[in-house]
Amino acid sequence: MSEPTQLVKICNASDLPKNGGKGFQVGTLDLGVYQSDGKLFATHDICSHEHEYLSDGWLEGECIECPRHGARFSLKTGEALSMPATQPIEVYAVERKGDEIFVAIPVRYLKPQGA
Repeated sequence: MSEPTQLVKICNASDLPKNGGKGFQVGTLDLGVYQSDGKLFATHDICSHEHEYLSDGWLEGECIECPRHGARFSLKTGEALSMPATQPIEVYAVERKGDEIFVAIPVRYLKPQGA
């Protein structure tokens, strides 16, 4: 059974750097959205090894590298591809409608805190 999500408009494609990423706060979620070789990806923006924003890292193809210790993650699966990270990051479905970018955000991040 999959987790319930809600499609949320995050930005316009023109707001994203070509072959780069940008961080967003959506409810309680730190979200990273990436544009690489014309493909769009969305992940949890915090490295699973140590608290660092992945969207500040280096994008290469379908991988993002953490700017602090160089851990690499698959943007498709969230899999940790190199040490020091051993745990994956969450990935989210992305839809493009014209120039608008929408991400399927798990509703647990959208609920008011304490609810």
